[in-house]
Amino acid sequence: MVFGLISLFIKGHLRSKEIQENKKQTICKFTFCKTFPKTTESFFKYNVNNEQYRNSYGRCPDNYDEKINKFFIIYYSSKDPNKIIVDFSKQITDTTAILKAGFTREEIGS
Repeated sequence: MVFGLISLFIKGHLRSKEIQENKKQTICKFTFCKTFPKTTESFFKYNVNNEQYRNSYGRCPDNYDEKINKFFIIYYSSKDPNKIIVDFSKQITDTTAILKAGFTREEIGS
């Protein structure tokens, strides 16, 4: 069990380090929150180099139901866009910026 915890800590640290060393930024859409008996998991949609990604990242934020279908800043590794960090403190409401990030008007409205 201790080995498992250490392994998770190291994996998380290496992911964060890779993102910091190869940091790129775009806009993501918070699509849903999956609940489990003792935790939650947040899911996002974002575009990198004209390729669409759907990914999960950590626990859902407080009052997540108010943030579903909203747009936020996401940091990702240029080496592996599946490695992400979402900044829930930076909500994006600028329609032009959201469209430039690869979302459609339909995605903005839903």
